[in-house]
Amino acid sequence: MDYSGSFNGWFFMRKQLITFILAALAFGAVDLRAAVAPRSLKQLEKQSELIVTGKVVAIESRVQKSRVERAFGIHRDKVFTLTIKVAFISKGTGAKSDEEIRIVAWQPVVRIPRLPGPQGHGPIPGKGDTVTMYLKWNKAEKLWEPLLPNGIEIKKEAP
Repeated sequence: MDYSGSFNGWFFMRKQLITFILAALAFGAVDLRAAVAPRSLKQLEKQSELIVTGKVVAIESRVQKSRVERAFGIHRDKVFTLTIKVAFISKGTGAKSDEEIRIVAWQPVVRIPRLPGPQGHGPIPGKGDTVTMYLKWNKAEKLWEPLLPNGIEIKKEAP
């Protein structure tokens, strides 16, 4: 069909253009993020503001509405508050040896609809574990967070 010379043709092409623009905006508004790839040891050391080694003396967890996933749906994260007794500081300031610091880590629990995106911190240590943590200060929350996804390294004890 040749709509080039008529009013209907101009209106039809304009309607297609508006439909295309609205579709592009709708798809552009969807937040499609991928899981964060594990960082190398060199990247962890470079990107962290504080590197501490210590023992987990307490761990608390709670499930709450996700602060990470903002897309439409039901999204819940398990948030862990780890209390670490610092034994050694490899980098940075903000903690001292023999001081206890609190660190917050998270893992997704519910994603409806299922969406790709960050999968939180892993692995999460247990009480009594010796860990090295590669941390960054979260200014908005005013707390230390491990780098995603592998900013927590659980040390294996020699048998």
